[in-house]
Amino acid sequence: MPNPVIIINNPLTTNYDNLIKQTIPKIIGSNRLDLLIKCEITNVTNLNDILYNYYNLIRNEINKLNFEDYNFQINIIFNISLDKYRTLIKKWNHIFIAETEQNLINSKLPIPISSINCELPPTELSSSCNKSFKQFNTTAVGGTFDHLHDGHKILLSMAYFLTSKRMIIGITGNELLKNKKFIEVLESFSVRKQSVINFLDIIIDDNNLRFEIYEINDICGPTGYLPDIDSLIISHETLKGGEFVNNYRRDIGFKELDVTAINIIGDEDSNEKNSWRGKLSSTDIREREMNKLKKFNSIDF
Repeated sequence: MPNPVIIINNPLTTNYDNLIKQTIPKIIGSNRLDLLIKCEITNVTNLNDILYNYYNLIRNEINKLNFEDYNFQINIIFNISLDKYRTLIKKWNHIFIAETEQNLINSKLPIPISSINCELPPTELSSSCNKSFKQFNTTAVGGTFDHLHDGHKILLSMAYFLTSKRMIIGITGNELLKNKKFIEVLESFSVRKQSVINFLDIIIDDNNLRFEIYEINDICGPTGYLPDIDSLIISHETLKGGEFVNNYRRDIGFKELDVTAINIIGDEDSNEKNSWRGKLSSTDIREREMNKLKKFNSIDF
């Protein structure tokens, strides 16, 4: 399927909403859109704001065209090398860029380039957070990662951003998920694991960094038995889980973890009602998959 990309320069100083809104109608027929950020992001809170805002915006614009297409894949890519850029170019079939930023790319690239005439108003992202790119040697992050969605991608992206050497990823085992809603369409562990790997292959650009995937069969997962972890990345909705992990580690003589709580979209454990149509959790997606299955099974062949 076609794989277009929007390339932007600096979302720390420039608002690209108009570019995205004008581009989305031009990619009808695609099932994936990448957004590449050219400037380097160095602050963890700034990155969180960027990811949250642009995953949110793109999903909303996609839903305006086809609300049922919740499987449309969005990938926001940042802090990449020239070699990684050259690899990604081979997978893109069309580049969209603001007319005022055409100089960011080589006009002789062997794929179509569309320059969009749009206003790019200034913006300003400020942060008091002092956590930076690759700050921790080893980080941990966990979740169900069922029907991998935008919120999962933000969580994994933030963990990658903070990691310099080793990224520990815990994926909830099937036994702990047996009471989940719409269990009939919950993806198997192997499918969820492969979805995580596929996404990380898109965004990771560091030969010195390795990621390891573990099955979670209790509350702590690998943070409960791997001592050499420095940091835990969680959503704001699971702060209590982070406290539990650190209490457990302290009780067994492990060092406590630095905890980074971030904003994500569609958190399954959030008590807040979805405030916009695109804010899908894994439960929301499973419900839609279940309804599709029921509809299919009701057809008299």
